Amino acid sequence: MMRLSCITLACVVHVIMLLACHVSIMYSWDVYPNPQIESYRCGRRGRPSWICDPYRILSYSEANEIDHQLSALRNQTQCACKSKHLCPANSTQTVGYSVSVALMSFIPTSRSQEITVQSYANYLRTYEWRFGQCGDDVVVVYSQLENEIHASVGFKAAIKITERVLEDIILDTHSHFTDDGIHQGLTAFIRKLRNALEDKYQLSPGFPLWTMVQMVMAVCFVFCCFGGMWVCRKLYS
Repeated sequence: MMRLSCITLACVVHVIMLLACHVSIMYSWDVYPNPQIESYRCGRRGRPSWICDPYRILSYSEANEIDHQLSALRNQTQCACKSKHLCPANSTQTVGYSVSVALMSFIPTSRSQEITVQSYANYLRTYEWRFGQCGDDVVVVYSQLENEIHASVGFKAAIKITERVLEDIILDTHSHFTDDGIHQGLTAFIRKLRNALEDKYQLSPGFPLWTMVQMVMAVCFVFCCFGGMWVCRKLYS
């Protein structure tokens, strides 16, 4: 009985160690750095930033422009927290929403766990970066190989950036990444996120406006034709 208990305990310990190793391999500091404390690994040359580009997908000047855009968003938007400690009235040091960007050459995955752009963004925001004060943070992840972008939105920021708004922003900016390049795509994506956080974002129409106008004109033309034929028939009958 004693020998069986020891074997069982050894098996349990072994399983726990395997799980710990699996987690450390999948998600550790060696996988993806934090741009605020590991700026060199993020390609930021010792400068704490809100963008991490360890694979040098952008040029240094392009990354600087994105970082400036993110810093302006943080400093110029209103504080979303209810706590007076986090959002003191008439304070010049109050910060708004925190939006950060992680650039990847590809999304790491394993046989046991499929990782997506969205799940990786959720992991960074929830467990590693945690830049928000009260759920007022957004982490954007872009993968170059898949040409995919997604964002993980904290619960306070989600009041402004709803799932529908986020999906609309992703669809609306997809062509920028394909046609204009990653830098222009990120610029457009962040600009639209800021518009949403400032209540300035308008959802794209579910159907193209010009197509709807053309359809209405076509229907009117058909009615006019049939109406004219009916009038002519009445006059000459």
